[in-house]
Amino acid sequence: MPPLTAPFSPRSPSTPSFLLFDFAARAAAGLPVRARESLAGLLAALDEAFSADRRDGLRQNLAAIAAWGHPDLGTEAKRRDAARAVFRAYHRGFLDYLASHGDRAPRPEPRFTGAEWLYRALSSGSGAVLTVPHLGNWERAGLTMARLGFRIHVVTGVQFHAAVSGAARAAKETDQIAVSRQEDGARPLLRTLRSGGIVILLADGDVYARGETLRFFGAPTEFPIGPALLARRANVPIVHAYTVRERDGGERIVFDGVDRPDRSRPAAEDVSRMTEGVVRALERAVAAHVTQWCIFRPLVAAHAA
Repeated sequence: MPPLTAPFSPRSPSTPSFLLFDFAARAAAGLPVRARESLAGLLAALDEAFSADRRDGLRQNLAAIAAWGHPDLGTEAKRRDAARAVFRAYHRGFLDYLASHGDRAPRPEPRFTGAEWLYRALSSGSGAVLTVPHLGNWERAGLTMARLGFRIHVVTGVQFHAAVSGAARAAKETDQIAVSRQEDGARPLLRTLRSGGIVILLADGDVYARGETLRFFGAPTEFPIGPALLARRANVPIVHAYTVRERDGGERIVFDGVDRPDRSRPAAEDVSRMTEGVVRALERAVAAHVTQWCIFRPLVAAHAA
């Protein structure tokens, strides 16, 4: 079986950003799995202890979800344990992401659930907008689908840290994933969709120009309307998906339904309807795997007293 990705080769070896990314990728790939898990635990503990803004944002989100009635967050102790698990999930995913760009050895393939939703969405020959949350190792969905032969296009802001963001973008391009930034506009994405490709957008991202406030775990929360706008403009479906780490250490990519543009509705109404669908799918995924939802900014508004 071929490797999931080719080892990352920096385009500009003299650039510190690329050298740092390449060194980190090779170092992560060289660690045994147990050592990588231990390192993730250490990094998580340090991150939680010293990143006050990230820690407070995460705790606010968990408290808001607990107020909605999540059964696993009912006490302060449970929320502390959940926060610790989220930090660990983030660093496990980050180290796995690095390792996938520094190792030639084959990696276990993710399992799939609900892939029929994707194939139905693509059956007409048009492309699709795939919405994913920051859940599990969310980068794995694009990497896996690109390896399987799908034409993948993503939109990114600053990834991980400004010091390695350029190298992270180049690593995606090495994996045959097209990368755009918000300032590139919609045209490159529309070209991908109209040629049968898949545009992957984050359902809970913070890089967007226009948002809409919807109920999320019972609280008013702003979400980007970009996925719905793009789907409406290209007349392609939105496929809801997420990636989750399972108890045995393996990963699963879950496709959880499709929303299609309805041209009989006014554009604004249709965009609002599809954005609602994205948020409901996000809510389902987070409710089922709250300790793997790696959002550290205060996204979920506090409930009114």
